[in-house]
Amino acid sequence: MAKGSRRLVLGFLFLPLLYALLLRLNLSSFHAWKKQLSHWSSISFESSYTDFQQSTAFMKLQLQTLVRESGRHELKQNGVTCISDHHSDICITENSVRITATSTGITVHMTAGQTLPPSAPSRFILHPYPRKNDPDAISRTTPVTLLPTPSTPPPCSSHYSSPALLFSAGGFAGNFFHDINDVIIPLFLTSSPLRPDLHLVITDLQSYWSLKYHRILRLLSAFDPIIIQSPSRSPAKVLCFPAAIIGLKYHGTLLCNSTEPPGAVSTSDFRRFLHDSLISVPHLPGLAKPDQPVLVLISRNKSRMLMNEEGVVRVARKAGFNVVVAKPEMMKRVEQFAGFVNRCKVLMGVHGAGLTNMVFLPPEGVVLQIVPWGLEWAAKEYFERPARRLGLRYVEYHIQVEESSLYEKYPKHHPVISDPWSVNRKGYNVSRPVFTDGQNLRIDLVRFRKTVLQARSLILPDTS
Repeated sequence: MAKGSRRLVLGFLFLPLLYALLLRLNLSSFHAWKKQLSHWSSISFESSYTDFQQSTAFMKLQLQTLVRESGRHELKQNGVTCISDHHSDICITENSVRITATSTGITVHMTAGQTLPPSAPSRFILHPYPRKNDPDAISRTTPVTLLPTPSTPPPCSSHYSSPALLFSAGGFAGNFFHDINDVIIPLFLTSSPLRPDLHLVITDLQSYWSLKYHRILRLLSAFDPIIIQSPSRSPAKVLCFPAAIIGLKYHGTLLCNSTEPPGAVSTSDFRRFLHDSLISVPHLPGLAKPDQPVLVLISRNKSRMLMNEEGVVRVARKAGFNVVVAKPEMMKRVEQFAGFVNRCKVLMGVHGAGLTNMVFLPPEGVVLQIVPWGLEWAAKEYFERPARRLGLRYVEYHIQVEESSLYEKYPKHHPVISDPWSVNRKGYNVSRPVFTDGQNLRIDLVRFRKTVLQARSLILPDTS
């Protein structure tokens, strides 16, 4: 028992000595490891900070491509610049902002000392939709107010590391022509310097719109769209970004002008982007037939209807076309219809939004526009010129007044019949109810046949 006690006591004495020795060894290793970790942490931090600086500098350079030289100087000096033209207002800031919805609109707090020019009002208000001189469009667009640095900026609800592009999907969005012309092309232009490293912040958005164009939005931004609505039904969130673009660049009708900021972006570039985004149908079994190129006829069921549509189809078939009549419901699924049109040779229709589907035609495709009475100017501006810029072949059929239902509504000496341009000069609010919304067409099939044969002659041989 005594011997056992002595062993127990010696054991208790030995354990602290052993523990001290191990601790000394471990501490030596620990200090060495700690010193090494500190060294690598320093390198990692310095590297990360350098990367951050380079990334920020690159972002600022990219934002500067959206403005001309004077705007770049203002952007560097004040941290923000705003550009106004006939179609749109756009503001760009290369420093941090906080965006929130209020009961009267959307507010952008400039929180990094940005200053608006002395000539600008203390708060700058714009509508981020490129039809600022159209009262109807602007009435459907939420205003955005830019405020200089407040003394106590609202606290951030969410932080983002990439810039924001704030725009409206209101206005006339929902009409396919305006979807492409007013929103998607301007969005493509404005996002191009930063794409896809930016957040799309969308106001006035209808849920169906983002679903319809989700593939386009996904290619424009690496992130899910951020929806901000006013008035907000829930407590207002404050979204914080390192920089922002408010509004959209607009170059003209279905146009990307490569000589305008951001530069080097053409209509052909947009067309390729659109095809990459939407067209995924490799072939359409049973549609193409030998020696029968496919012609798609855009059918209308409201204004500017073809009263003898069946006769028009017969003329096209006798000219050697495989005719497909596209009813409005067929065009609702934009991805499917884009692939469909891309496999066709000719897109034909009365002047209207449906002809915007020409952006999906293959290279050297043909557009055949039927021009209603009094709409020659609109036919040229909205479809003839854009079709040629897209590299498409273009033909048109101008109806005579006797082919319009207006001929039966108005006396022969009425300006609507004898001098339609005098009606157009009174403004769109006067001419629209008459020429755009107030007529249907009954085509002279004998005369129309010549135009169809002209379109047939423009089709290049299929080498695929």
